[in-house]
Amino acid sequence: MKRFKTILLFALCAGLVPLALLHAEDPKPENDPGLMAVETVFTVSAFREAATQNSASAVKAFFNQRAGIRWMRVSNEFSEDQLQDFFIGSMALGGANVNYTALYNPFWDTILLLNATGLPQVPKVDSFAFISGCKFRGEPYAENPADIEGTVPKANPYAVDLWNVMARTKKHYEKVYTPKAQTELAKFQLADAKDVERIQIRSAVRLKLMLMFMKNKPLQREAKRISYYLTAGHEDKLQTYFKDGGADFIPNFMKLPPVLRQNFIPYCYFPGKDATLYVFFNKEIPRVIVTVTFPRKGISRIMEWYDLNASEELMAAWNKSKENK
Repeated sequence: MKRFKTILLFALCAGLVPLALLHAEDPKPENDPGLMAVETVFTVSAFREAATQNSASAVKAFFNQRAGIRWMRVSNEFSEDQLQDFFIGSMALGGANVNYTALYNPFWDTILLLNATGLPQVPKVDSFAFISGCKFRGEPYAENPADIEGTVPKANPYAVDLWNVMARTKKHYEKVYTPKAQTELAKFQLADAKDVERIQIRSAVRLKLMLMFMKNKPLQREAKRISYYLTAGHEDKLQTYFKDGGADFIPNFMKLPPVLRQNFIPYCYFPGKDATLYVFFNKEIPRVIVTVTFPRKGISRIMEWYDLNASEELMAAWNKSKENK
């Protein structure tokens, strides 16, 4: 019973199961779809955590032999640093089909679709597809492979681009990953060199920017300071550090469950002519992002935070605000 409630709490904080499940007084039967779905999400979340440390070891532990051999073809196209970067920024998606789940990284706009078999025991990954969000959603590719929506800021504020790709991906995922999801997964397993190229470009841009960040010790120290302040329990430090640039966001940020406000790390760094932008998130549960802007001159540092699980609602509010202008 204790393990069941622990799994439910983890999945609830990840936004993958309804709150009502936490009120269950007794363990569900082993073939209960709700418990089976939670087991699948718990497994993929544990896989993600392991893969942020060593993707090859994680695959060996969580994939069956056939899927593990197929994964070697994927890993041959990417370095270990690239794969770890994907997993660190990825979020688990649930679904109506308890055997299917996914890890989606909106910063790469890339998704790892997973079919986990073996329920009601701890499942193993039997098949998968590693593809761009564009291909997954069935959208036409941009003519220029370097048009990398979600990976770098464009015309909109960067957070808006993230909401956009996240909302479109979740909507499509919930539409197609029904009990007939096997057909959907199978069609994405075909080799696609152009799609791999698009993923590679996104990853290369990210790694180049983070390499610039890693070479700048003062920037690293500042990011470490912010990560510390964002951790649960440091509202006074946040208020002092951001002054007028976070007044609308800090009080509500502090109302989040403490489990969502731990282990913050810098994940994005974008130097610009007028300002430098960072993106931070909880390394274990990266759904809550914090953007920090350092203007070159004139105004205070600016902090904003958003829950990517609410991307559809955030996009609707953004579009409405544009219509009213």
